[in-house]
Amino acid sequence: MMHVQLPWELVEEILYLVPLLSVIRFKIICKQWYTLFKSKSFIHSVHVRSQFFIWTDSKMYSLSVNLSNDPKIRMHELPLDIPYFNNALRTNFFSCDGLLFCDSWSWHNKAGIWNPWLRQTRWIEGKDKGFIFRGIGYDSGKPEKVYNILGSNNARKTDIYELENNEWKCTNFSPEVRIRTGTDVSLNGNLYWAVFDYKTDKYLIKSFDFSKEVSKVFCVLPWNTNSYNLPALSTFKKDGLSLLKRIIGANNIIEVWVTKNKINNDDGEHVTWINFMTVSIPISMGFRPSYFIDSVYKKSFVMCCKDKNKQLCIYIVRGNALTKIQIDVEAEDFIHHCSYVPSLTPVPGKSSDFQELKF
Repeated sequence: MMHVQLPWELVEEILYLVPLLSVIRFKIICKQWYTLFKSKSFIHSVHVRSQFFIWTDSKMYSLSVNLSNDPKIRMHELPLDIPYFNNALRTNFFSCDGLLFCDSWSWHNKAGIWNPWLRQTRWIEGKDKGFIFRGIGYDSGKPEKVYNILGSNNARKTDIYELENNEWKCTNFSPEVRIRTGTDVSLNGNLYWAVFDYKTDKYLIKSFDFSKEVSKVFCVLPWNTNSYNLPALSTFKKDGLSLLKRIIGANNIIEVWVTKNKINNDDGEHVTWINFMTVSIPISMGFRPSYFIDSVYKKSFVMCCKDKNKQLCIYIVRGNALTKIQIDVEAEDFIHHCSYVPSLTPVPGKSSDFQELKF
């Protein structure tokens, strides 16, 4: 058989469609492929859909969902690259551009930035004892993404750590509410999180803008606070927010709302929410669900949660069809999860920055 040499442009187009796990393995094929996979244009253009990140006290998994006519899930165990990870209950993971920001109450003033697919982990140490890490983002006003870490100390002074130059700088932001609530999401470099305001008896979405280094109330949620639990947040497409609320005492009713227009840095005051879906799903009320919306496959809603029997499962809602898939996860105690989009984005920093801290 005659060997056919495909044009490089065609090879490149094919590689853009290859699953992420295979792309990582293909890096070693040749220098030309390795150079392509390291380029920023390829990193930001590779096609990857939302998945779930699941962690227990001893295991970590990436769970992908095949949203074909016969939905299926695929579990991939991730390497445990987080040193001294031994308490799933106390550990938080937060996704930003495929990077997982992780902090724990038991790590004593330290946090990590992790890309499990590239096997890269970087550790950041707080400025002083009792320092609390709050999240990761970037200045959306700059052409190049420069990732920053937000945190505060016991004196309620908030600082930003610039990952590129390894420097802390002070801000004028003094948070009244801790950001790491389990409801926070990253959109266009900014942080968004849901809180309950005891002064006004309302649920709010707050935000931190890394370009202006300010925190503000993004919007007040226009619903009766007595009728639903603290909402779960996620993104919608690439430029909007979505919100999941569970109606209390209403036959397991779940409502999914999305923002009508694109989210910009200053348009929270006039944000409009529209109902995306209302569905009845019997889930355990003691555990917070995570979810994402896939607008490619007939506007699919995909949720990871525990059912009434406290078994971890995936619910897929598409039109009038509801599919439930149970997940078998090895865990002695706690199981946690969040939605995220894997990527080839390298953890920011020089090679000398990637070092394990002594705990």
